[in-house]
Amino acid sequence: MTPVSPDKESTSQMNPGPMSEAAAVIAIDIGGGSTKLALVNRKGAISGWHSFKTVASSGAALLERVVAASRRLQTQAEQPIAGISAAVAGFVTPQGELEYNPNLPWLERIPIAAILAGELGLDVLVDADSNAACVAEYIYGRGRGSERFLCLTGGTGLGVGMMVEGKLLRIAHGCMGDAGHVIVSPEGPACSCGGHGCAEAMLSTAVLAKRYAEIIGCKDAGFRAIVEDAQSNKPAALELLKEAGYWLGIASASLANIFFPDRIAVAGGLSQAGDALMISAQASFRSHGGQLPLTKASLVRSTTGEHATLLGAAASFFHPELL
Repeated sequence: MTPVSPDKESTSQMNPGPMSEAAAVIAIDIGGGSTKLALVNRKGAISGWHSFKTVASSGAALLERVVAASRRLQTQAEQPIAGISAAVAGFVTPQGELEYNPNLPWLERIPIAAILAGELGLDVLVDADSNAACVAEYIYGRGRGSERFLCLTGGTGLGVGMMVEGKLLRIAHGCMGDAGHVIVSPEGPACSCGGHGCAEAMLSTAVLAKRYAEIIGCKDAGFRAIVEDAQSNKPAALELLKEAGYWLGIASASLANIFFPDRIAVAGGLSQAGDALMISAQASFRSHGGQLPLTKASLVRSTTGEHATLLGAAASFFHPELL
């Protein structure tokens, strides 16, 4: 991935030159449920963070909100702004368009990078959110020192990214393909991708929130409610997270058998679920994993947490050698 310049409609092999250590990037995370923006510097310091729901009448309308929010960050910034880096849920083309996401079909084929570059007059990088979260944890978190680092990011969807010897692994459509849709329960529920029993359909935060709302009879219950109730030792929340951990362990074991990581981290909103999920996930991982992959890989919780995608978007801009 290379940045799109303000005066060009497609990617260019540009060299922006050395960037000041004090410079920041306008980092944007366009997820299936919410869109987040912040100023992020090279060291990972976040300022000006805010978010809004990823809901709009069209892709163009959503980008109008993103542009307006970015302009506010431009005026608030107390440091030079090196550019804009956006992470988008789904497959992203080299030109910075969303190629495919069944959760955001109305945003597909919108020239995200070109619009942002043209409206804001800055170099723009757009990549998949799964890649961004992986880069964040590789630089700032549990991926440091890993030669084969796999990162599962749970939010509205379930994204998977991998760093191999200091480079993002891009197998299909600019990323690892749809590894978050590995089948963990063949007779499981239908998924938005068209499959059944995908990992995403079993343990994304959106799926868990919906199930918990049905269990406790509260339609407004979100994933945060599960986390808080689990912290208060409420049985329904603990049991749901334990079950999600079981499926997470199977997904991790399946991916470990294929990619042989030396470390697997759970990032995004799912990483906030605490011990109830992780202890179950680690036990399931050990139960279902192959003998050789288990001697190489450990399953851990990320340290970048729910800001992983924003941090990774900025880090990707500052560290193009990883891309």
